[in-house]
Amino acid sequence: MPFYRLATSLALVLISVSTAHADLDIYLNNLNVGAETNLGSFRTRIGAHFAASGTELDIVFRSVDKPAHAELCFWLARHSGQPVEVVMRKYRHRKGQGWGALAKSLGIKPGSSAFKTLKQGNLGWKGPTGRADGGNKGKNKARGRGNGKGRS
Repeated sequence: MPFYRLATSLALVLISVSTAHADLDIYLNNLNVGAETNLGSFRTRIGAHFAASGTELDIVFRSVDKPAHAELCFWLARHSGQPVEVVMRKYRHRKGQGWGALAKSLGIKPGSSAFKTLKQGNLGWKGPTGRADGGNKGKNKARGRGNGKGRS
């Protein structure tokens, strides 16, 4: 009986983690699709939303794998209280470990509202189309959960 309870609890945790992971992947995938239509507008909107200088935008966009990662790096800088340079250094160092690991390394505590918001993929920023889903509401849901690494 105790083994059954443990197995059930573990299964529930794994289901909730994979659902949160999928939400962030969908958000990032949608932002990337929206950014591909007009990267200049996407970059300008990020700069305005996060009050980033042209130099900061250059550094971040040259360092990230995909445009949505730039948005998320600026979001992490804002919510961790760390300069974007620190976020970028940790982004390069922790590549492949997932956004949750990066957030934790920046001092965002698991269970905090910022951490939950990150995992839910509901970061409160609207992509190039002005929609929070990057302008592709529901299009990526049929494609699955992204690459399975927490970064898309």
